[in-house]
Amino acid sequence: MSNLFLDGSKLIHHLPVVEKWKRGEKIFPIHAEISPTSGCNQRCNLCYVDYLGHKSGFLEEDIMNSLVDSFAKTGVKSVLLAGEGEPTANKGIVSMIERAGRVGVDMAINSNAVLMSPEMSHAILPHLTWARFTFQASHSELYHKIHKGNVRDFEKATANVAAAAKIKRDYKLNVTLGTQQILINENYRDIYETAKLSKELGVDYYVVKRFSKHPNNTYDVPEDLWKESEDELRRVEELTDNKFKVIVRWNNFTQDCNRIYKKCIGTPFITQILADGKIYPCSQFFKDASYCYGDLHNMSFEEIFLSGRVEEVTKKIEDEVNVKNCISYCRHHSTNQFLWKIHKEPEHVNFI
Repeated sequence: MSNLFLDGSKLIHHLPVVEKWKRGEKIFPIHAEISPTSGCNQRCNLCYVDYLGHKSGFLEEDIMNSLVDSFAKTGVKSVLLAGEGEPTANKGIVSMIERAGRVGVDMAINSNAVLMSPEMSHAILPHLTWARFTFQASHSELYHKIHKGNVRDFEKATANVAAAAKIKRDYKLNVTLGTQQILINENYRDIYETAKLSKELGVDYYVVKRFSKHPNNTYDVPEDLWKESEDELRRVEELTDNKFKVIVRWNNFTQDCNRIYKKCIGTPFITQILADGKIYPCSQFFKDASYCYGDLHNMSFEEIFLSGRVEEVTKKIEDEVNVKNCISYCRHHSTNQFLWKIHKEPEHVNFI
């Protein structure tokens, strides 16, 4: 747990792929995020895909399983089940996660835990690298106000997370369990209590980070809201001990999303697959056909990434997209910060 790193880029640990990219060679993504479903059992007011309208759809189980085989073949190293909706609503993820465990693809899941029953946890936890559960509040009243689901969701979520933690302990599983809270207008004074709840549930860590706004959404949070919570952010770190870690993403809070780089060059390393089977470079362009790599109903993952379409979209992003208008604190931001430092060698490089 002491080496758990959630506040920046890990690309420095994948330098062979970075070097191939620098030489202009073909690379496959290191990481893929998949939306098993576009539907969700909650309507959180901070949802980054709220603008899409939460139309229910499911990625077919056979496609998810074939993706695992493609990832193992092409060198995609990790997969996060998250995206548009609540991934546990698609029961096909069980066979996908089990398959990934057999072929050596790292799998993780983001979930509100309401539908993640103990039976599902028994099936998937042995094959996951980590699971992170979303808790935006420490008690049912505030939880319901933010998550906007069933009135019993808080009760179900806490019970399911506690059960997952017990399963991990009982079977001595090598999976990291955590909870995540996003600092927003409704919960900025509920940080300590949410972290305390997380510790009581038996997870390995609690992390709190800044809200990220998609330009097509209306809900927003003041940039300096974290300053109103600074005392709680400091206090919450005191909950850390040898069995539980609190991670306050200080870099995320204290550094404004000021993109000093001129264009986005990080999309080749991460890709996102939606529940309709279409693949995109990032969440900024979901459902925009001009930025779609391809459709898994028509081509395999390998065929899409070898077709030349990925390079076309990558160039379009680099040439045409004003990064100042992108979603704030996006997944590619830290990747870009790293890549812009190393993508061109400075003069006299040997004088270190």
